[in-house]
Amino acid sequence: MRVYGYARVSTQEQAEEFDALNQQIARLKTAGATEILIDIESGRSDSRKQFNELLYLVQRNQVDEIIVTRVDRLGRSVITIHKAIEIFVKHEVNLRVLDAPVDPNSPFGWFSINQMSGLAEFESRLLSQRIKHGNNYFREQLKFCTPPFGYGKDENQRLVPNRNIHEKSGKTYFELGKLIIELILEMRSLKDVCTYIYVEYEIVFSVAGLRDWVKNLALQGHTAYFVKKKKGVNREPIINFDTHEALVSAATVEAIQQKLSANRRYRSSATSTRGDYPLSSLIKCAHCGGGMYRNFSRHKTKTEYMRCANYSKPGKYHCENSKCTRLREIIAQTITELCRHAPQLIDHLQSQSVTTVIVNTKEIENLSNELSVMRGLRSSNPDIIHAIAKIEETINSLSTPVKIVDRDAFENAQKQITIASQATFWESLDDLELRAALVEFVEKVEVNSSGSITPTFKLPLTRSSMRP
Repeated sequence: MRVYGYARVSTQEQAEEFDALNQQIARLKTAGATEILIDIESGRSDSRKQFNELLYLVQRNQVDEIIVTRVDRLGRSVITIHKAIEIFVKHEVNLRVLDAPVDPNSPFGWFSINQMSGLAEFESRLLSQRIKHGNNYFREQLKFCTPPFGYGKDENQRLVPNRNIHEKSGKTYFELGKLIIELILEMRSLKDVCTYIYVEYEIVFSVAGLRDWVKNLALQGHTAYFVKKKKGVNREPIINFDTHEALVSAATVEAIQQKLSANRRYRSSATSTRGDYPLSSLIKCAHCGGGMYRNFSRHKTKTEYMRCANYSKPGKYHCENSKCTRLREIIAQTITELCRHAPQLIDHLQSQSVTTVIVNTKEIENLSNELSVMRGLRSSNPDIIHAIAKIEETINSLSTPVKIVDRDAFENAQKQITIASQATFWESLDDLELRAALVEFVEKVEVNSSGSITPTFKLPLTRSSMRP
């Protein structure tokens, strides 16, 4: 029998600290589950990945029995649980609830499940209401969750300047916050500021993180909530003005925003060709797996070369690959490898284009019907269970695999690879055509610190990866 277990907890904390998830899994395995699907998400969500996967398997008739520890593991909504059980009943899947054995096929069992579903939703709504009241009280007391750099929290969880001493600089964190503001006004870009404070003080900021930090209203002395908009949530921000000592004035923040906007206008262009080059987004660093960006030499020839995007990042994001490799050299070697390995690609394509199907004979069909009837009995009689296993074994022995080749797809892809194996074909393309053609064949191109170039190819139409 194909027996699936489903386990769910609402938070990662429940899974790790309280060991609730492992307890569920252990009970499901003891009860006989051979496959266990797990979600760490609220039961009120209908977008749980593994829960939806379970429903999909049931609808494909790939499940005989489902085991859960409690009904509320399936969900915290009457509608969600009701729909799930309807699917189970429709596809003749047995539901086993360890803490409250019920039979969804009987009227009394259906009534019991709906009672438990209602109780689960009631508990969920009650908990949600308590959390809402707690959060409202939290905001009324002007408390703060995670203070921004330069600030800490007092005994009442309110923001105060962080007067602790930074070991390397000898300054307080609040003073360092003011220093960073000055650097943003003085230096050319946020990237330069990030690099400087990492080298001088070992303070790690990403460019995006520094930009968000400057815009944080807490730095202007205000305690604000719901400032960042979330998808699907339309709520007005709550701003409490002048609740603590400000690190920066509103006028200074405005000056910084104007400078950043000016930088953006200076660096942007309506005719920008960023990304419009052959192998765009396909060239990766062999060391960190990150992308590589294109730059131009200062020489009048403006030679294009590629470099790891993480090389200039500070701290844990830094990559040691400092190699600058010419873009045209990467493209040329990729094309050379593609031409050289074209025969292997065709052989691999031929093996991948063969599919196997099972011929369903009349005898197998009759046995399958008998198997469905016997499974529908849901009997614990050993003789019936043995008979079901015997029929399954007979069906497997009678199933005849037949190989089928999709000749049209194979010949079309073979023609593409044959054309691509000719160097003259690539020489005839301009950059836009070259980019479009390479995307059809190349999965990625890795470049390491010694300049070694390793392309990975994908087959046209099948998208199967192959490394030469």
